Amino acid sequence: MSNFTISTSFAADGTTLLHVRGEIDVSTSAELLAAVVNEVNRRRPPKLVVNMLHVTFLDSTGLTTLLSAHRAAQQLGTALVVRELSAFVQKQLRVAGIYEILTEVQ
Repeated sequence: MSNFTISTSFAADGTTLLHVRGEIDVSTSAELLAAVVNEVNRRRPPKLVVNMLHVTFLDSTGLTTLLSAHRAAQQLGTALVVRELSAFVQKQLRVAGIYEILTEVQ
C-alpha cells in the first residue's frame, strides 16, 4: 500500500493545481479521478494542472484514469494538463502514446 496523497493549490490566473504524491494504480485511481471532477465541478477553472513530480508508480489503470480525467475536464470547459513529470511517469506516458495529449507544448 502506498502513501497516496493529493493536495490542492491555486494560481493567481485561476488555474487549479493538484499535487499528487505516491502510486497511481488500481487502488488509488478512483481517488484521483474524483479529485479532478470535484475541483472542476466546484471551481470551473480555465486550467487544471496535475503536478506529478512525486508520483512513484503509474500503471495502466492510472494511465486510463488520466485520460478519463482529461476528457471529463474538457467536457466541462477546463483544460487538464500534467506537469513536473518524474522520469518514470514521463516514460510511461510516452510508451502509452499519450504524452502529447496530456502535456502542453512549451
